[in-house]
Amino acid sequence: MPNAFFKFKQFTVHQDRCAMKVGTDSVLLGAWTCYSGAYSVLDIGTGTGVLALIAAQFCPAARIDAVELDPRAAVQAAENVRSSPWHGRIRVHQADIRQWQPAAKYDLVLCNPPFYKGHSASFDARMATAKHEGKLSMEDLFRAVVRGMAKSGRLIMIIPADRWADVCGVAAAHGFFPLRTGSVCYRAGKAPKRMLAEFSSNQVPTVQENLTLQDAKGHFTAEYRRLLSELELHF
Repeated sequence: MPNAFFKFKQFTVHQDRCAMKVGTDSVLLGAWTCYSGAYSVLDIGTGTGVLALIAAQFCPAARIDAVELDPRAAVQAAENVRSSPWHGRIRVHQADIRQWQPAAKYDLVLCNPPFYKGHSASFDARMATAKHEGKLSMEDLFRAVVRGMAKSGRLIMIIPADRWADVCGVAAAHGFFPLRTGSVCYRAGKAPKRMLAEFSSNQVPTVQENLTLQDAKGHFTAEYRRLLSELELHF
């Protein structure tokens, strides 16, 4: 059973009331993101609030809006924000991003979306909403990004590697193209399981990166340790 809280170097995330707990994907996404030029940040589907908190740590000039559909998770995310060093710069909104109307445009949009498609959904309704494409499709997500993101803004997300072509097709249909990608292998010698992706409206050559989390013996790699060194206690 997951711990009721997850302690980082500069903040703690309580998660006992959230369907989705803090995991590798969200922390990796937050650490991999380039925050340069970001003064307004939107976190879609914030869950525990972990991505919004990481963004606040790495981007001290930014104001952050974190949107969460699940009422219980939104309440806990707000509590996590209030107990953090950055409570004055993060606002948690309990809302459906499909209808939510932002007051201003964002320089940076972050999302660890409910990305499973074609898999058996969880019997737990809250977990199914958090993990499986259903209530929020990729088309819905990109429509929300179009509404909320500045023309010069960037969208950064993490998705299963086997959905990369599908997501790129949806992105292109909404005028977004991969600016930077990161192919993620959980263990050396294995096929990539995740794609980190930075999208923008600029159609330019994509910067491609590769990241391996563990070596063949199961030890965390030096590159992964460096990436998470400012966040996780054991790194």
